[in-house]
Amino acid sequence: MTARTLPMTLLVLAAASAIPAAAQKSQAMRFECRAAELNTAAARRRAEQWVHDKLKAFYPSPEQALRMLRLQEDVAQVQLAFGSIGSTCEQYRVDKIPRDVADESLSGYEQTIQNFLHELDNEMKVISAVAQVADMDRLRDHVTQTGGIGRQAALLGNDDLAEASRKQMVGTLVRFSDAFVNKACWDQVFDDELPFSLHRQNEILGTGIDVRPCAQRRFRAVVPPLTFESCTVRGVGEWRVTWDMSAPGATGGKGSGQLEAERDGAKGDYKVEWGANGAAYRASGDLDLTRQDNGMGRKPTYTLAGEMDIKLTKGEEMVKMMAKLMNQKVGGRRTFRVEPEVSDKPCKALE
Repeated sequence: MTARTLPMTLLVLAAASAIPAAAQKSQAMRFECRAAELNTAAARRRAEQWVHDKLKAFYPSPEQALRMLRLQEDVAQVQLAFGSIGSTCEQYRVDKIPRDVADESLSGYEQTIQNFLHELDNEMKVISAVAQVADMDRLRDHVTQTGGIGRQAALLGNDDLAEASRKQMVGTLVRFSDAFVNKACWDQVFDDELPFSLHRQNEILGTGIDVRPCAQRRFRAVVPPLTFESCTVRGVGEWRVTWDMSAPGATGGKGSGQLEAERDGAKGDYKVEWGANGAAYRASGDLDLTRQDNGMGRKPTYTLAGEMDIKLTKGEEMVKMMAKLMNQKVGGRRTFRVEPEVSDKPCKALE
């Protein structure tokens, strides 16, 4: 996003209006400008510690989440305002300008930054509330600018402004995450890693919002005569197994499987039974689902491997007779390996 431009008159007008000398308007003057030193080792350590303690959930990372792109903000007008605070305080400390003039100027610069932060927050509230993946680059840019303001405020010892910046970043993440999992994610296409990245941010902040359901995908694998289906996160959980073709003495049936997470995939077993007219069959076996991560922003691919052991459990004589007449084999064991279809959008349940 192009850095927004604020009128330079804000800086001029803010410093121009007169106030009583005894009144204190600026945060910097609260401690007689002692904290407003931009280029000291102590100030840099203070800012670095603030980022480490307060912005852990937003620290730059290659993850697909609402993290800062970098630690420094790059809005010229805001940088100018912070720089002016530092230089004004420096002049005040060496008695080049009186206290009331310094206080008035500092208050104007601080108000410029607060106005910018308020404008930024208004935009983030609107964008984050609709929780569209297509807007995440804009939100990352917003978060970067807000975090940069917080860092610069910490550098100047303005704890109130730094905390206001942090709260805006948290509010953006909370609004987006809540709207995403409760409404918006279900009709969007995105990498299934995104919900995990957002969830990790929420875990760090302790928001209690679980975004991982948005990683659920519909899996479907056809291995005649069976079809395996699930609505799961990376295949972990319950699968539906159906018999999809006729057999001697059988009209179809339904069963289930259960896969547990293991390394880069999921493993488990399944069983399905069907039968009619005095005959019954059972198919069972192991399942092994492996996941291939194809890189950030790209859809992963899966392979479902397993075995199918079909047994006749009832009506053996009758079925064998019919199978012989129809030249068909009853039962047997075989292995399979297929690539299941995986939906692009999340699923709430297996329909």
